Amino acid sequence: MTKQADKATGMWVIRKLRAAGFEALFAGGCVRDMLMGARPSDYDIATDATPRQVAKIFPRVVMVGAKFGVAIVMRGLRQVEVATFRSDLSYSDGRRPDAVKFSTPREDALRRDFTINGIFYDPIADEVIDYVGGQKDIAAGVIRTIGKPDKRFAEDYLRMLRGVRFSIRLGFRIAPPTAAAVKKYAKNISKISGERICDELGKMLGGRAVPDALQLLENLKLAPEILPELFQKDGQGRWTRTVQRVSLVAGTVDAMLNFAALLNDLSKTEISKIVRRWGASNQFKTVVTWCSEHRDDWALASDNFAKLPLCDLKRIIASDNWPHLKCIWTAREQMQTTRRTLTNRVMRRIRGIDPKLIAPERFVTGADLMKMQLRESRAIGKILDELYDAQLNETITSRKQALAMAKVVARQATASRGGNGRP
Repeated sequence: MTKQADKATGMWVIRKLRAAGFEALFAGGCVRDMLMGARPSDYDIATDATPRQVAKIFPRVVMVGAKFGVAIVMRGLRQVEVATFRSDLSYSDGRRPDAVKFSTPREDALRRDFTINGIFYDPIADEVIDYVGGQKDIAAGVIRTIGKPDKRFAEDYLRMLRGVRFSIRLGFRIAPPTAAAVKKYAKNISKISGERICDELGKMLGGRAVPDALQLLENLKLAPEILPELFQKDGQGRWTRTVQRVSLVAGTVDAMLNFAALLNDLSKTEISKIVRRWGASNQFKTVVTWCSEHRDDWALASDNFAKLPLCDLKRIIASDNWPHLKCIWTAREQMQTTRRTLTNRVMRRIRGIDPKLIAPERFVTGADLMKMQLRESRAIGKILDELYDAQLNETITSRKQALAMAKVVARQATASRGGNGRP
């Protein structure tokens, strides 16, 4: 598995490019983070070498975006994005430039999104190169587009979401003209692919200020465009409850938990629609849908298992998604009652269950039932479920008891099918 570049790998690339006679600088987010005293998670490099020239210098180069002046240099498991200084021409798809023109560091800086991301750093000379006022905006804590916001956003409307993410992550305010442009073009976020929107949301929901991110998305009119399902049925009501619920579970940095809380009021059909729109994975769909389907079981499970059988509760806590649901149960009760009385009672009951009995191996298998002259798969499946329910409910506690019960159930099933075990 490849890893993002560390500083040592980035320096190795810069020195090799310099030795070959090219200019090479650290660029973008890594420079911003260094200036803020934070450790960058990645190091990108800008150079006057073209991708073809880069490929001649390094033994392992992946030409993933050579058309746009981008090459990936590999060193061991580390990968470094190396981009040629360029100016972008027209953007007809609202995402990528139709063509690029290799240019100068200044022109390259002017085509970037926000001033805080448009700074270069020469590590050899220890010199910051700032053509766009990025250092000033970092000091002031401001997110501001490079040039006119209308033009920057029209080039790629995803930049509106990126601006929100940077604002929340860094604790910066968005400059009024930039914020006004986001509100003006918010409806155009639908022109961006769902996959890119989901990726940006995932980065926001994996941070430590998730409620602030949701509030800012609403203030900038992006939230109703990204998640119309949370605004359609009862206006702001559903969205307001959603923000409150996410606020209650957002104490840990867990994007999947926050996604599950975000979509928890929605039906399976609504979630499926969003998953398709976002191009999200089957795993994403499974986790979010399961948490939605079981969202209110806390109220049933608290009543001495009378309303939610022990077998059903065991299946819930045996799921890999149980840690997420547990947080959501607590949040939902707090929202409905301002207390945690029932969920605390459920947790005490769960602690009283022998861990070995939560998801034990079955006492009886399909092979056992086939020896009892059962052949029809539906009947076998139904009987196995009935027997396992009894095992999880602890009404049978041994294989001997399970086999005795199986014989009775099998005889009943055979009799109901005319005595031959077939439908």
